[in-house]
This record gives sequence, structure tokens and C-alpha cells, in this order.
Amino acid sequence: MSDLERSYRRLLWAYPRFYRRERGVEILTTLLDAAEPGQTRPSRGEAMYLLLVGLRYRFVPPSRISAVVVGLVTLWVALVFSGAGAVAVYAAQRPESPDLATLADELAGQPAATGVDASGYHPVELAYLAGTSGTLYGYADRGWTGSRPVPDEQSRGYDRVPDPPAVLAAAYRKLQRDGWTTGELVRDENSPDGVFWAGRGGALITVAGTYEHTGITISWYPVEPPGLLAGAIAGFLIGALLAWPGLTWLAHRAARTEPATRRRVLLLSLPAMTAAAVNSFDCVASMWPASSTAVLLRTELMYPLGNQIANPLAPAVIGLSLLAAIVLVAEARSINRLAPTGRRSGEPAI
Repeated sequence: MSDLERSYRRLLWAYPRFYRRERGVEILTTLLDAAEPGQTRPSRGEAMYLLLVGLRYRFVPPSRISAVVVGLVTLWVALVFSGAGAVAVYAAQRPESPDLATLADELAGQPAATGVDASGYHPVELAYLAGTSGTLYGYADRGWTGSRPVPDEQSRGYDRVPDPPAVLAAAYRKLQRDGWTTGELVRDENSPDGVFWAGRGGALITVAGTYEHTGITISWYPVEPPGLLAGAIAGFLIGALLAWPGLTWLAHRAARTEPATRRRVLLLSLPAMTAAAVNSFDCVASMWPASSTAVLLRTELMYPLGNQIANPLAPAVIGLSLLAAIVLVAEARSINRLAPTGRRSGEPAI
């Protein structure tokens, strides 16, 4: 094998395998026949042309319709992978739950009447519950501008508190004396007697009066671990890089089937496209802050994965549609009903 042939073969790796298998020998023979006497390496123009055309078959769908389908499904896959990336980062750094009871009872000056502990939830469950409830979206409105909380809460409720405003003020002063960084003591419609946040050592506490002026609620949240955004971005890119080439490959194979098969594949792709579009919009809308003053919790970036687990309809529809399309294309290939690569111009495509 000459150096020139070896160089051409390396360049042909830019093409997908099915194209190399069907047209590789023909292209290689044509290139060698057209080579200048004594030529030992491809020209810059030849190399650029082979790379661009090969990458086009790998990354550019064969038609506008297929590009829309590939784009929407790839976006959905990337969003789900972004949630998985955020979950992986959070799970690796999830803090241990503290003993809130002792501190909270001391701040309230009495035993708790009720208690809630969400620390046993899986991070994906937490992300889904927080995304659907929005309970922490407005924490910045309550005077806290420090680290973001995570919806991995423990909470204790105290009823029949004799003087809630005085208890809140005393708790505020005590936490300051103990070295906690405190936000502003503010009042809002849900806590007319007052509410404030405090943070120390990777933990956040919120102390709030109840709406009925009869008690207080003290909750603990872990501080958002570093790297959640980076994990979500990495997951998004990995998902896109996995989905786009694979779906483009399927679209090119489907475009080479006979018209009746192409129509069936197109019909099968419509549910996948619709489910991907609707679910992607739902994921983005659920993560988006509820108001102009709300702050995006980076743990909400886990929501797209939690959404699929809690509501598996979208992944089921997308998965079954793609599986059916793959079966149709494989069946067409097995009985030699795939048109040769390099389809004639004007021939319909998916």
C-alpha cells in the first residue's frame, strides 16, 4: 500500500461506516486514478473536501424534516443527561444530616410539635419535588443573599408559642452570638411575625413565624455543593454528542429506504418529536425561577432526570418510536431495500 493510498484511507474515516462499506472502494479508486504521477499525499483541497463531506454524513441530517426531529430529540436527551450530571455531582458531595432537634428546641424554648425529614429522599426525588413545589424559589425575598439552599430539608414545627416575635428576635441574637451569618429579619404575608435565614459550616437554617401568629417553624438545609453547574453542562454536552450522531445516522439510513418505509418512519417519528418538544419545554419551565426576584437553585438542574423517573410517559414514547424506526430500517436493509448512498437529487427524503 502506497503512502498516498494510506493517507486517503485515513481521510475516509471521516465518513460513517455504512458509507465507507458501500462507497469506500469506489471513492478510493477514483482518487488514486486521478492522482498526479509521483503524488505522495492528498492535496489540501482533497483533504478538506473529504473531511467536510464525511462529517456532513455524520452530523448533518438528510432533510429539513429529519433535522427538526433529530434536533428536538437530541435536545431532550441532552437535558436528561444534564440532570444526570448534576445528580452525580450532588450525590458525590451530599452532606450528612445534622441533629437539628437539639438546636431547634433550644431556639424555640420548647419541644417540637411536628417534624419533617426529607434527608432520606434520593437526590432525583428531591429535585423533582422542589421543582414542582417551588418552595425555595423565593428564599432571596426573605433577606438571604448567601449560599443557595438545597431542598434536602429537616423541619420542626412549634405550636402555642407565647410570644413568636420575641422568640424570633431571641433566636436571631443567639445565632449571631454563636457565629452564624444571619440575613435580615423580615416579615412577609406567610410569616407576618418575622422570618430570617442563617448560615454556618455548610448548613443553612430558616426560622419563621407561622401565618396564624401562634408558632414558629425551624428548618435546616444543606448548602449547595460546588460543581453542580459544571456537572449539568458536562452532562448536556455528553448527551448531545451521543444523541446527534446516532440520530443522524438513523435519519440517513431511513432516507435510503423505499417511499412506503420512509413514510412509516416519518409517522413513527412524530410522537417522538412531540414528546421530546413538550417534555423539554416542561423541564426548562419547571427549572425557571417563578418570579423576577426568585433565584435559580442549581439543584433544580437535576430536575430533567427526576421528571423522567416520576413521569415516564415521554421517555417511553420516545424510546418506542425510535425502536420501531430502527426495526423498520433494519428490516429494509435485511431484504436489500436500501438505496445506494449518494441518492439522486430530487428523490424524496425524510
